Amino acid sequence: MPGETNIALSILVISHNQKDYISRCLDSILRQRINEPFEIIVSDDNSSDGTWQIIKEYEQQYPVIKAVQCNSDECKPVTRSERCGWNKANVYNHASGEFFVNIDADDYLKSDDIYQTQLDALRRNPDCSMCQQRVWQVKDGQPLSSGYAWPQHPILKDGIVLDHSDIIQNDLIGVNPTYMIRRNAKENPTEKYGKWYDDTVITYYHLQLGKVVFVDRADYVWVQYGTSISNSDKGWDRELLYALLPFHHAHYFPQLKSLLLAQPNLNLVHVTKESVFHKIRLQDITIQYIKQFDGFVPNYFANGQKGIWSKLRLARILFLYKQLRKSSHKDEKALDKLYRLVMQ
Repeated sequence: MPGETNIALSILVISHNQKDYISRCLDSILRQRINEPFEIIVSDDNSSDGTWQIIKEYEQQYPVIKAVQCNSDECKPVTRSERCGWNKANVYNHASGEFFVNIDADDYLKSDDIYQTQLDALRRNPDCSMCQQRVWQVKDGQPLSSGYAWPQHPILKDGIVLDHSDIIQNDLIGVNPTYMIRRNAKENPTEKYGKWYDDTVITYYHLQLGKVVFVDRADYVWVQYGTSISNSDKGWDRELLYALLPFHHAHYFPQLKSLLLAQPNLNLVHVTKESVFHKIRLQDITIQYIKQFDGFVPNYFANGQKGIWSKLRLARILFLYKQLRKSSHKDEKALDKLYRLVMQ
C-alpha cells in the first residue's frame, strides 16, 4: 500500500487503445474544481494506437497527473473484464488518496464540481464508505441531451444514507464509477481479488465496510458502445454468466450472501430449465472463463453438460429456486442449500 500522504482524492483512470477518447476524459477531470489536494493516476494497458503518448503529454503539462502502465497479459486473462480488473488493480496500487474514484478513459464528466460535492458528502458522513451519484447514460454518437439519468428509484433522495440491504434489495448497485470510495486503510483489496478486481467487486467490497450516502446528481457520462464488455455477451452465454454472477459474488462476500441470492435471478431459471432437456451451445471463451471457478454448475457447463444425475441436480436447483420465489426468498437455510447445490 502507498505510504501516508496529504492527498485527499485519487482519481483513477484506466485506458487501452482509446486515443480518440482519452483527451475528452482527462479534460473533463481537469475542469473539476476540487478544494483539497488530489491526484490523477492514469494506467494504460499496453496501448498500441498512440494512447500512451497522449497520456504522457498530459503528464508533462499537468503535474497533478501521473502516468503508469501495466500489461494485463501477465494475469493470463480469458475475458476483457479480467484485463480491466488487472488494470484497475494496477492504478489503485499507485494511488495514495484518502478517497478514490474510478473512471474509464472512454467516459467523462459533464460538470465541474461533482467530485467536490461527493467529497463534502463523505466528510459530513464519516460512517459512510461510499458516496453514490447516478450516471448519465448516452449512446455512442448521440448528443449528450439524448441521454438519461440512471438508476431511478423512489428511495433515492439527495443526502439519504443507505445500508447494504437498501442498495442490494433495491438493485441500486449501478456502475462502480458512480461511487466515490473511502480507502480501507487496513487491507489492500487488490491482493485478494487480482484480475477479478472489477467494477462490481470493488463496489461490493466497500459496501461491506460502511453505508452509502447519495447525492442527487448524474454527472458521470457513461457512453454505451456497441463493442463494450456489457454488450459483447449474447444468448445463452449471457444468460449463464448472469445466472452465476450472484453466486460468484456470494463466494467473495459471504457477509452479503443471503441478500445477493435473494434477488430475482431469471437467468438461473432459464439456463437450468433449458439444460435439463437440451444441450446449450456456448462459445469457447465462455467455457474457458467458467473453467476458472469451482462448483457444480460451472463444472457442468464447462465439461459438456453430461450425465443423468447432473440433470437431476439441475432439476433440484430449479425446484428449490421456484419454492424460494414463492416464499419471497426469506428462508436463509434454503438460500444456503441453493448456494451449495450450485457452487459445491
